[in-house]
Amino acid sequence: MPERLKFTASRVGSLPIQAKEYAAWDETTPGFGVRVYPSGQRRYVYRYRAGASRSAPARMVTIGDVRKLGLEDARRVARDLAGQVARGGDPSAEKRQSELDRVRKRRFADVRDEFLAKYADPRLRPRTATEYRRILTRLFEPLANMPFDEVSRADIADALHAISERGIRQANLARAVIRKMFSWARSVGLCDENPVRDTAPAGRDMRRERVLSMEELGLIYRAALEVDDPYGAAVRFLMLTGQRRAEVLEMPHSEIDLEERLWRLPAARTKNRRPHDVPLSPTALAILASRQYGRDLVFSTPHGTPFGALSKAKRRLDAKILELRRAEDPKAGPLPHWTLHDLRRSFVTHAHDQLGVDIPVIERAINHISGTFGGIVGVYNRAPLLKERRAAFDAWDRLLTHVAGLDSSLTEIAGRTPDRIAEAVS
Repeated sequence: MPERLKFTASRVGSLPIQAKEYAAWDETTPGFGVRVYPSGQRRYVYRYRAGASRSAPARMVTIGDVRKLGLEDARRVARDLAGQVARGGDPSAEKRQSELDRVRKRRFADVRDEFLAKYADPRLRPRTATEYRRILTRLFEPLANMPFDEVSRADIADALHAISERGIRQANLARAVIRKMFSWARSVGLCDENPVRDTAPAGRDMRRERVLSMEELGLIYRAALEVDDPYGAAVRFLMLTGQRRAEVLEMPHSEIDLEERLWRLPAARTKNRRPHDVPLSPTALAILASRQYGRDLVFSTPHGTPFGALSKAKRRLDAKILELRRAEDPKAGPLPHWTLHDLRRSFVTHAHDQLGVDIPVIERAINHISGTFGGIVGVYNRAPLLKERRAAFDAWDRLLTHVAGLDSSLTEIAGRTPDRIAEAVS
């Protein structure tokens, strides 16, 4: 069909649909046309050059949908746009800038939610994405209703100062998260600068180095055994395996291979995104076999969901530890502060120091690849060391249950386990 024709409402509505989109232009109004798409949609457009010379770039502005805008109204808009161009304007650039200004006037909370939906949720591990959401929603709540492009370095610094009162580590983590959010916003054109970049850290982030003594480990193990709930069982399992807290607390029964005496962690649930097999010692197997089947998670709440009130469960365990200490010494105080991650560090330390387990075996045991197996060694040395790891976990089982004052692993589950315990520990 001809590229140029005299537009009428009926002629515009009858422009044929083709396999590829094309444009037809009005004879009476220069630059005014209709763009026809394979889907059948038709849109009025205006085409012009952004400059006086013939080499100036050609640009096009969409005026509106043919079904929603009348021909004469669309032609009037095209003439107005032609006037802007004659006065040296650039309607396409002005429209983009107007849209950008509109976007940038969104609230901090709007951009935050978009960042979480488009970056954090699809790219980060679920637990990390949840932590990002907690930090940006709760800790930066005072910024929620501010226009995003008006959030300044001073606003960020004030928020971080308030957060630092909860702890330096918390403030530094919050700074890293909001800096990531502003970097993302800058990459998609929502801001020109990252106001977090020149803010100062709250202070030196002191890494925890608490290693529990064997006596403390034995006390915690006994207390966890007496608590006799899913949290206590999870703590004992953490102590026996040295694995990460989230990996244990979110473990489904489907990952347990009783026949091979292995816990098979898929790559999707490990920190380094690599599958990891954990050899199970007799006591670890006994703990797993004693958990109620029929629930998806091994260490779930009574409702079958992951633990949500870990601090409350930890306080109950600490109260039991204090009770055991005062049974021996009425004047004894609480055990010095410890965390579940300290159990992992203590396993590594004592397995090497007390049992003489080689560092490469320990690193394979805890699925750690940045040390002995970092760099080129990690690329070429794929030895699983499964036999050595199994021997290490079995030896650690015997040492831990001994310092806990248990005669054997069967004491762990005596009188409380299903019939399949015998099969599990044989």
